[in-house]
Amino acid sequence: MSETKPAKQVRTYQPTYQLNARRRFDAEKIQKVLKRIVDEELAEIEYSEKVIPELTLNLCENIRNTVKEENYDRCRIIVIVSIGQRRQQGVHVFHTFLWDHERDAFASYNYENPHLFANIVVYGVYFD
Repeated sequence: MSETKPAKQVRTYQPTYQLNARRRFDAEKIQKVLKRIVDEELAEIEYSEKVIPELTLNLCENIRNTVKEENYDRCRIIVIVSIGQRRQQGVHVFHTFLWDHERDAFASYNYENPHLFANIVVYGVYFD
């Protein structure tokens, strides 16, 4: 007598990983954070070539740490801070990226006082 074994059933499962972020980058909230931090840090500052490089690094680090505390998952945070001396001229700042309009976002803030100008941009780029 020969017995035939039933064919072994193979189970297939759907992927369980999540592609979209649970908490998306909130540009409006980050813009308010930028305004608060930059207004506090630059309120009494006059332009000086010796002070500005260190101030720029500290401001950038402070903003990055504050944004990271918001716990945006699957989001790479990029902070760009530009500070220059005001000498009765205008400034245009332009950034360009390859962009996913559904997942990427940014917040920006421009600050001016009689001595200097600052342009701060925070990008929240989807990171898989």
